Amino acid sequence: MKQPITKLSHSWLIGLLILAYVFIQSFCIRQLTINYDEGLFAEYGTTLLKLQGNKDIVKFDSKLPITALNMLPRAVEQLFHPGLTKPNAIADIIRGRYISLLATITLALLIYHWSALLYGKNAGLFSFLIFLLCPNFLAHGIFVSSDIFGCLFMTASFYFLWKFSKSGQIKNFLFASLSVALAQISKFSMIHLLILFLLLLPVIYFFHRQIVPGQKFSAGKLIGLVFIFAGINWFVICAGHLFYGMFVPLNNYEFRSTVFQNIQQLLHNVGDKLLLPLPSAYIKSMDAVMYFDHLGGGMPGSLNGKSYILGKSSVNGFWYYYFVVMLYKTTLPVLLLLCLTVFLYFKKYSSYSFLRNEMYLILPAVYYLIYLDFFYSTQLGIRHIMIILPLLYIFTGFFIQQINAMPGWYFSCGLIVYQCISVGLYFPHFLPYTNELITDKKMAYKKIADTNLCYGEGGKFLMEYRNRHPEASYLPEKISPGKIVMEVNEMLNLNIATMGKYDWVRGLTPSGHIQSQYLIFEVSRVQADSLRKVHTVRWYK
Repeated sequence: MKQPITKLSHSWLIGLLILAYVFIQSFCIRQLTINYDEGLFAEYGTTLLKLQGNKDIVKFDSKLPITALNMLPRAVEQLFHPGLTKPNAIADIIRGRYISLLATITLALLIYHWSALLYGKNAGLFSFLIFLLCPNFLAHGIFVSSDIFGCLFMTASFYFLWKFSKSGQIKNFLFASLSVALAQISKFSMIHLLILFLLLLPVIYFFHRQIVPGQKFSAGKLIGLVFIFAGINWFVICAGHLFYGMFVPLNNYEFRSTVFQNIQQLLHNVGDKLLLPLPSAYIKSMDAVMYFDHLGGGMPGSLNGKSYILGKSSVNGFWYYYFVVMLYKTTLPVLLLLCLTVFLYFKKYSSYSFLRNEMYLILPAVYYLIYLDFFYSTQLGIRHIMIILPLLYIFTGFFIQQINAMPGWYFSCGLIVYQCISVGLYFPHFLPYTNELITDKKMAYKKIADTNLCYGEGGKFLMEYRNRHPEASYLPEKISPGKIVMEVNEMLNLNIATMGKYDWVRGLTPSGHIQSQYLIFEVSRVQADSLRKVHTVRWYK
């Protein structure tokens, strides 16, 4: 079949799409207020650029070194203006968002390249387009945070491992190891990449039977590669934490998580002499992450409220949380495309093709979906599961490869047009996007909430509404009649600091909304009097 787009057209089209994406996202960057986490991500990145390795675990808990990249513009500015001081970091965070945008563009090009190698250039272009039109990456791909870096380095990890399995070239293995290592200093969930790689390496050897063409499988070479992999990861983790607090005896730590406490107790007799070869900040942060995940949300000492989905709350989360979140936060064209791709793939399934190609896309996606749904309690939004989306977008290229008639191309183009309209309606504020399965957007909070709907970045739109409606009361300190505006996360007890404060609102029906994030209620005097009699909590006197 004649290819509908030539090689030259691809190059020009990719370039134009990237320019358009940069223009759109640059505008969006200026429209969004600083979200709940960006300040801490930026501050921790700044401390590392100042070569301060002694991490405040209570303050920065799960923050990892990769966000130092976001603060490089501020560091360069300081080099040229040594005495520069600023009253706040807002301008620095805004500039730091462009580093995240650069990471997003790099990820987009990687998606195009890998999909094109697997399924052809037209498939690569299609995967590239649905990534650019993904509302979740349009939203989170510009924040100063570790989310986009985790997505980039995880995708790069499996791309280079796939390349290594094809060629046996050691440079691809080194790039894969480096990508995994950079993922380790991006998000703690990336520690599972170590497990996946150690599982996949023997598979590569046993099924391909060689490291380079013409050479037999060698267990010794496999062990050697494992040591190289471990060494690169160790070095990057240590360097990212400035080699601070290395080789601290095991017994010197005061662990909070059950896992680390059990290890410490088991090795107590040798703990004074057992020097841990990792930065103390990394170990303490991992201990904190495991402790708070085991503790769950909404408990005394928790960092956040309970997990929330479909109108229900739970301390330790829901096994179906991310299935539901993806159902409502993924565009309908992509959901349909994924279903069709899976159907066609299993219809034409080949174990040889799977082990050579799709294993590197499907296995990590399924692994993380199971892990985050069934074994992870800190369920705060789609941004945690976004790491699997690039792999799924690449996999959809298989569907495009199977198209052998013009009606199929018209159908594919129709999906792109639908997605463009569905997502474009949210411009320039993509974070609260929900697909057409939720028809009444003011009731979206009945299905999902937390950072799925509000991350604190929509302050400008709230301010515009309040300027138009000065009579409206925002987060009122007491039950009172009139027009009130509530942030969904406050109302649903997802802010641990104000749990229970706004329970009186939950039984009311909103009359309107601001971007699905802020709900507008009209409270009559009769309703207010009735609510005061029922809700006599400590917040109201």
